[in-house]
This record gives sequence, structure tokens and C-alpha cells, in this order.
Amino acid sequence: MGTWISHLRIAENLLPYFPELDEVTFAFGNLSPDSGIPNADWTEFDPPKEVTHFLKKGEGEHAIHDLVFYEQYVADLRPEDDIKLYSFRLGYFFHLICDLMWAKRIGAATERDFKEQFDQNPKETWGKVKDDWYGLDQLYVREHPEHIFWRVILPSPNPPSYLPFVKNEALHHQYAHIRKFYSQQEDKWFLSIPYHYLNEQTMTRVVNDSIEAILLIHEKLRSMRSLDGLKSSVSLLTESLTSPYDAPIGN
Repeated sequence: MGTWISHLRIAENLLPYFPELDEVTFAFGNLSPDSGIPNADWTEFDPPKEVTHFLKKGEGEHAIHDLVFYEQYVADLRPEDDIKLYSFRLGYFFHLICDLMWAKRIGAATERDFKEQFDQNPKETWGKVKDDWYGLDQLYVREHPEHIFWRVILPSPNPPSYLPFVKNEALHHQYAHIRKFYSQQEDKWFLSIPYHYLNEQTMTRVVNDSIEAILLIHEKLRSMRSLDGLKSSVSLLTESLTSPYDAPIGN
């Protein structure tokens, strides 16, 4: 549920804590769960979100089973065996945590604060909400020309998929879309919207809270011998770090 640039903002700020990682594959890994090829109206994806985000049919992103992914694809890896594979999969894992954080802190607060609008016209309201989300992304990359999007994502060759359930075709299709979306916006619509549904202050807050959550989760997982059936890393965090933000979250 998090925006692509929010994922990259988080990834860039995490790199100093993980100096052993390969920056390029880690950055791309942080985008890779959003790798389904969309249909014409972006209502269905191949592979579907249930596959890429470890969900059961009908579940929202607040229910992502990120620890299932971790146990199957990250827990037994050692960086020294294949640093690119490790970096990609760790980035993928961190993306899932960020989506959980976004769903609980931003998504739930948005549905609460604008309940009447969602009840009347959910599709139109989500469209307006996401204009704010991705408008903030557009503003951020233009105000930060040294951001990892410009330094790494835009110029670097596409990495292969390091996961069996994600096809190279789907990954590379989405990478191309992300590059074009942020680098070739001729219509500057994002300069004139009021950011009623989300503002930069709240965006920065969820970025920082997600970084804190990831570092806490990573440290706890390192000390755990077994997950004992845990499926979501939310269970490793305090309620204060996962509850919806208080209103207002926008201007």
C-alpha cells in the first residue's frame, strides 16, 4: 500500500545500518512486491497481490503474512553466500513490513477520517487519496535530485528476479513503469492539489516510523530461534507503533 518513493526513502535511510548490502539489488528489492502486471484498469494483477504480498484471498494489506515470506526466503540466507540474492530478498521483506505499517497507520486513519466519502463513492475517493500519495512522491523526487531513485533505479540495469514466484517479465515491466512515472511527468498536476488526504509531514512520519519498526523487527528476528507460528511482524511491535495516526493526516 505504501508508495514507490516512500519505499525508496525508507530503503535509502536503511542502507547505513546494513553496509554489507548491495545497494542496487536492495533498492530494486524494495520495489519488487509491486511487480504484478496490471490489467487495463489496474484492478487485477499477474501475479496477483495474494501471491506477491503473502495474503489470503480477500485479505487487506493489514494482514500481510510477511514472516511467512521471511521464514521461507530470508531466514536461512547468509550475506556472504550471495550478496545480491540476500540484498534483493531483504529489500522485498522490508517492503512487506512497510506495507503493513502503511495499512495500519495511514490506510486505517484515511478510512476513518473520510468514512462518509468512502461510503458514498469508494472508488472515486480512493482515486483522490492516491493523487495525494503519489503527488507527494512527485514533489519529493524533484526536490531531492540525489535521491536513490535518480542515482540507482533510473540508470541501473534491471536485476533478475531472485524469487521463484516472481517472473522477470513482471518485474521489468513494473520497473519500467516506475521509471517513466517519476521521470517523465509533463503535466505538473501535483503542484496544484491541496493534499487534503495526506501531507508531507505525515508522509515523513510514516517513513521514519517504518524505519524504526524495521530495525526493531530485524533485531528481534536475529535473536529468535523459531517463529513459533508467527505470521505477521506486527506481533513483534508495540501498539503505539502500529495504531492509526490521529487526525488530521492531511492539510
